Amino acid sequence: MFLRVNRNARGTEYLQIVRSYRDNGKVKQQILLTLGRLDLLQASGEIDGLVKALARFAVKQRLIDLSKDISVSQVYHLGAAHVVSRMLERLGLKRMLERLAAEHPRMKLPWVAIITGMIMSRFIKPCSKRRLNLEEWGKIYPGILETDAPPLKSFYRAMDVLWKHRDDVEEVLFDRGGERDLFNQELDLVFYDLTTLHFESTNDDPDDGELRRFGYSKNHRDDLTQVMLGLLVDRDGVPVGYQLFPGNTYEPNTLPVILEKLKTKYHITRIVLVADRGIIMRGNVDELRKAQMDFILGMKLWGMTKAWQADVMDKSQYRALNKEGTLLIREMKYKGDRLIVTWSQERADRDAYIRSEILKKIREQLDKKNIEPKQFVTHKGYRQFLKGLNKGTPQLNEEAIAASQKRDGFFGVLTSIPAETLCNEEVYGRYKDLWHVEAAFGEIKGSIETRPMFHRVDPRIQSHVLLCLMAYYMEAILIRDFRKAKASFTVGQWFRALNEVHAIPVDVRGTRAWVRNEINGIVAEGYELMRLKMPERVLKIEKICSEEGVVAQNFSEIIKNYEKIDISQI
Repeated sequence: MFLRVNRNARGTEYLQIVRSYRDNGKVKQQILLTLGRLDLLQASGEIDGLVKALARFAVKQRLIDLSKDISVSQVYHLGAAHVVSRMLERLGLKRMLERLAAEHPRMKLPWVAIITGMIMSRFIKPCSKRRLNLEEWGKIYPGILETDAPPLKSFYRAMDVLWKHRDDVEEVLFDRGGERDLFNQELDLVFYDLTTLHFESTNDDPDDGELRRFGYSKNHRDDLTQVMLGLLVDRDGVPVGYQLFPGNTYEPNTLPVILEKLKTKYHITRIVLVADRGIIMRGNVDELRKAQMDFILGMKLWGMTKAWQADVMDKSQYRALNKEGTLLIREMKYKGDRLIVTWSQERADRDAYIRSEILKKIREQLDKKNIEPKQFVTHKGYRQFLKGLNKGTPQLNEEAIAASQKRDGFFGVLTSIPAETLCNEEVYGRYKDLWHVEAAFGEIKGSIETRPMFHRVDPRIQSHVLLCLMAYYMEAILIRDFRKAKASFTVGQWFRALNEVHAIPVDVRGTRAWVRNEINGIVAEGYELMRLKMPERVLKIEKICSEEGVVAQNFSEIIKNYEKIDISQI
């Protein structure tokens, strides 16, 4: 169809709607409607009204026409930011932040938005507060944080306020919005372990505080200062509590502090604490008894007497847990507690491999000329297989090597839980569940990138770690729910896919429409699994200048049909 102007014999022009068609191969035209005299239609403005009325039914064509004036300057992070925002609401963290902000009416800064933005950044692009302020904040869809990036000093002020309310935050994390069922069961497990978090600094000035210190680094960064993070998680891997210690703290000394925190802050006494052998010492066992807490602790077997060691290595006293006899177990009594000792071929092979690698490196050193004892004394793994370090020439200690070979494959777990409550295999299995803490450390130091840290004074260090733990708390809840739902993808894979969901500002003649790209695949599956509502296809429409009001209104009508349009057919 098309419009045609037809002029009669007197020269008067009429506007007609005409249709072309074929009849027996010949092109013919049919007048569908004569709209009237062209000059009268133009004078009365009826043509403009008619065009406007018809335009409502010509969405595709109008989009094509408008596309000539479309400007898309950049895209913004939407998916991960949206999920984090919704999870903060679901877990009661947003409500808590708003309540805390209301306690500081003179603060004069968008405190909730700053804390939220710092948490979001751990899932989008972990970075320093300076980089978040200068670069990354402006890449997040502004409809979520609803404020431009505040000055850098506002980030630090926000962190200082957060640290003042650390007890409120820890209470919400522990309580899970009133839904915590931990410690209501007859037997509950809490897993405890430590790790180190390093700084990009070698400065351990005591004037800055007591946390940043040199010490034994589990990250193999002895050249940098560090802090120690003690973390408690439940059987789902969700944080129960934490404590920061100076970087030079002796691991066993952390347990009494954690026990006191459990008793005084969380009012917990009925608990089974599961911890690695790194914290075991007699005083700690006494502390656990005093606190009336049961325990499952990794045991250092080879600090016992030689008679004890010989008894431990007597495999005739063990029973097999499999047909192949590659996994053995027995129970012994040790100072009133149950000592569950296992031997496995897999562990024996691993112990032998580790020792062979150490001996290989020692031999390489010994083959060098003018070797000195000081080249070995700082490495505990080397010292155990050497003699002549105090005087004389360093050389391999064959007796120590032979003794080490006999110990391959053995492992002990000490517990106060009676056999009628947990059998030997169950005790050993509960201890192996310490992987929940290791997995937590992997996420805290890996995807969330808590380290390296760039802060100097203790309150900022504490606040940074607290922010990262809030992020991990949210991630741990997601991991738990994904695991229960038997999802075919991980939370990490979901967030990587979420970071491909963007908000796109489309500017046309004074109007900006915020639209998102398609959500499908594991992104859509994750939203459904967590019962979260996906963001609308059209996020927001706003006028960006005062002119072209009619155009802006018309464009708004068009963009509202965005979801109905099959663009591939245009």
